Amino acid sequence: MADTETDNKAEDTAIEGQAGVDAAATESAAPEAPLLSLSDIKAAPADIDEDGFVSIWNIAANACNKNTVQARELSAKLLCFLCKKQCDFVVTSGSNAEYLDQWFERDNKLLYDWKPESETVDVVAQHAEVPHDAFVSFLANNKFDPANGKYTATRAVRVQWFQEMWCVG
Repeated sequence: MADTETDNKAEDTAIEGQAGVDAAATESAAPEAPLLSLSDIKAAPADIDEDGFVSIWNIAANACNKNTVQARELSAKLLCFLCKKQCDFVVTSGSNAEYLDQWFERDNKLLYDWKPESETVDVVAQHAEVPHDAFVSFLANNKFDPANGKYTATRAVRVQWFQEMWCVG
């Protein structure tokens, strides 16, 4: 126990310094973004069109509070998952399909590079639309795990999925 006011201040400073170290250690160990759950994967009502369709990008951006880096990472997971599971209700317009085809002919990274840090993920996810309610059900029925799931698809499967399973209309 401290005998003087000076000793008390020294003890208080030492305790405050210790608390600062503990807080810094806790902050550096904490993940950058909260882990997403399946219930977080949904679109904002304003992003859903009158027919119930929404882009994969808008779903990811909504789930990640508009954080582009996190939305790109989630979009990459979603695209790989949908491709691997051969989801057949991804839709794009005729002009968007032509745009993506031409891009792929110029630069095959469009379908080959879906790493979370790749901007090609943004392009594909922004042009891929899904019926919102069916999409959410598909993810749940096929046990999509946004936090811990690791999903990959071969290049050949990606090209086949895009060319043969996407609906153009």
